[in-house]
Amino acid sequence: MLFFMSCSKPASYVLEITTFKTKPATNASAFHKLDGEVEARFTSKQPGFMKRQSAVTEEGEYVVLVYWNSMEEAEASMNKFMSDESVAGYASMIDGATMSMSRYRVREKFDAEKSSFIEVMSFETKAAIEQSAFRKINKKVGQQVTAPKEGFAQRITGVNDTGRQVVVVYWDNKTNSDAALQPFMEHELSKKFMEMMDQSSIRFGRYETLN
Repeated sequence: MLFFMSCSKPASYVLEITTFKTKPATNASAFHKLDGEVEARFTSKQPGFMKRQSAVTEEGEYVVLVYWNSMEEAEASMNKFMSDESVAGYASMIDGATMSMSRYRVREKFDAEKSSFIEVMSFETKAAIEQSAFRKINKKVGQQVTAPKEGFAQRITGVNDTGRQVVVVYWDNKTNSDAALQPFMEHELSKKFMEMMDQSSIRFGRYETLN
């Protein structure tokens, strides 16, 4: 879904993506409970908050995706989070050495409430790639390759201040995501899309939502 401003240009949002692992002794059930409390009592109360989702891979890597109205509001929330006593217990369970966070400017507003499985791929394009050509094929891949698949909910794309790209795909469940993965890799449009990427920069995760 696209939202338009009076100038007819799509509105811009911020998608904050944080990945991490918990400390070895952490009880997963206890951490998941605290994660829900952090969302309800802290993050959702911050100015500019739109949506938050937490998810985890089979290997135990977590991802937290938070949508904000602006970059300034996202930054203010993170600054407050780092010193807020109400989230101290949650933060103490995270292995700080594994944490990575980036914010991307996106055009799509989250609209995949029924999804329970998320694919997140971030990458840099090759230096010689013309960005308008990349955006064109990126859009075609979403419309012609990913969207027609069973269980597809939404595809969101964005770029951060350093030029790193992100593609987030929401599915109704893992089974349908699994079924779509190989056909995606074999599609000619997907191959052209992947060829534009700096392969050494690609980071890809597949996550089951907690909430």
